[in-house]
Amino acid sequence: MPQRSVLLVEDEPLVALDVEMALTRAGFRVLGPAPTTASALSLLRTENPDLTILDLHLGDEMAFPILDFLAKTGRLFVILSGHSRHVVPLAHRDRPYVQKPHQEKALLQVVDAALKPN
Repeated sequence: MPQRSVLLVEDEPLVALDVEMALTRAGFRVLGPAPTTASALSLLRTENPDLTILDLHLGDEMAFPILDFLAKTGRLFVILSGHSRHVVPLAHRDRPYVQKPHQEKALLQVVDAALKPN
């Protein structure tokens, strides 16, 4: 079975490193981290990850255009954010969500659940 890939969209270097290490230990190939909306969308136009994990707040911008792009193209994603779920646009509130600060085990459980076929 080929190695599954995850695009990580995160602007905080220590959080990105922590998530990347957890995903790598779990056997995933990690793309990124992409710290901006522009860099994430650029990667998504050239790569087709099995899943995207993204923070909502990237520096001085919100990642809402990435959520819309992922939904429009039918791609799986998990939101990893310090914001309340109520900040997530209504169209995406039912998506898998992990609150920061997160526990590695909880994040990996949500990732596994998101990747399971319906």
